[in-house]
Amino acid sequence: MTLFRYLSDDAFLIFSRKHRFLYEAALLEVHERFFSSGTSFPTPQEITHAVYDLLAKRPELLADGDDPVEGLPEVVSKGRRRLRFAGPARETGDRALKAAAQVYQGLVRTGWLEEEEYGIRVTVDMPMGALLVVQRLSSLKSDVSQRFGGLVVHIKTSLELVERLSASDGERARSSAVHALREARVNADGFVRTLRAILSDLRRIRKTLLESDSLRSKMETYFEEFIGELVLKDFQAILTFNHPYRFRDQIVSTARRISYTEELLGAIAAGYVDIGVANSVDAARIEAEGDLLSIEATFETIGEMFERIAQFRRALEQRLRNTVKYAEQGERGLASRARVLVARLEPLLAADPGRYATATVPFGVEDRTVPWSDKLLAPVKVARQSVEAKAIADRPRDPLHEFRKRMRADYLDRIQPSPERVGAFLERHLAPDHATESRFLEIADVDEFLAFDAARRYAMTGNVPDELARSFEFASLADGAPHDSDWLTCGNFAIRRRRDRILGGN
Repeated sequence: MTLFRYLSDDAFLIFSRKHRFLYEAALLEVHERFFSSGTSFPTPQEITHAVYDLLAKRPELLADGDDPVEGLPEVVSKGRRRLRFAGPARETGDRALKAAAQVYQGLVRTGWLEEEEYGIRVTVDMPMGALLVVQRLSSLKSDVSQRFGGLVVHIKTSLELVERLSASDGERARSSAVHALREARVNADGFVRTLRAILSDLRRIRKTLLESDSLRSKMETYFEEFIGELVLKDFQAILTFNHPYRFRDQIVSTARRISYTEELLGAIAAGYVDIGVANSVDAARIEAEGDLLSIEATFETIGEMFERIAQFRRALEQRLRNTVKYAEQGERGLASRARVLVARLEPLLAADPGRYATATVPFGVEDRTVPWSDKLLAPVKVARQSVEAKAIADRPRDPLHEFRKRMRADYLDRIQPSPERVGAFLERHLAPDHATESRFLEIADVDEFLAFDAARRYAMTGNVPDELARSFEFASLADGAPHDSDWLTCGNFAIRRRRDRILGGN
């Protein structure tokens, strides 16, 4: 039986035992040395040698008293299947070599490595499923900002390359453009993963701070993980040259223009057929429209993710300010220094009380009046008064701020029509128990244009809200005549009314 079709069902058992960190480091070391590049086929002896070298560099990987505290002797190959020590053998070297052989056998037994015999020679290879998993696990060790740096600029450049495509271009130019569009879709999804990775790091840092039991550990978390790794690397890559708001409008506008241009869609569909994305022009056209809609939707709804990231960042910065503020009031503040000074003075007073009874410090007499108003001085401390119940004061109202919020809410409600508004638009243009096509629909104003565009998205993606799905059916008609009006030009789609005409009915 295989796990996830290409992995052994015991593949992850090695990461749940005592030496799980040793297996992790050994697997990454073997992948980096033999299987990350080139076409080498190492022998079991070479794999064991690599694990032994890893233990020599990181002896702490052997847990529970198995750690070789002294330096390990060097080993050399002897024959096809033997390893021997270059110098005199030691007990620690024997234990490490035995552990390296056990690690190799564990990797073979759990399916991460497999042996193959070629005559009398035995070589080791990494299966396809294990290789893909290790590549992904190895990427977790690298920097997120380096993996996803420059994606926004690359997506913008790819869409501009697709927009310059024409029917007269050759097959080579068309292939480059459609590959760029496909890669832009993948990069858009990767950019969302970048933002989710940053948000996950913020949660991890917050959890580490809550679990820290000393000021030293808190400050190390702030300056090493939050500032050193996140702010200086990921935030610099995301919030500077790779900020999505930098080219957000251009990307959304370009994706819409491409999706509304029938000539470009036809050229992209032909290119998708050439590179094997789809088997027919109609299916390729649907794939192209889906890629463009995905890129457009990604950059239209990315604001919520940035708001979450900004909220976490502000909370951690406020916690850092509070930590520094209260650290100044701890053992290194004025109170601790004064306590040490008093402790030094007490023995002097106890040794000779009469000597310091009338001691004075000479100083000049100065006028204690100050040139400021009495109201600017610090208030005199009095006894703490008890809390009295009072009515909560009303929050101050800013009419201009409320008006702007209401205008923004009205704008968002209008620019993203609800299923009820789309249904009302279709009710006005579609007779009972009839069907129609988008090319026959007439758009009268902006609200109808927005409702028409929403219906077009439902037809192209197939994601129809339940409120509309009870009353209407949508279908894309890629081979039909396009809708062409003063408002837009787009692909044709069909709308059919169901028998149950009650919008939102049970």
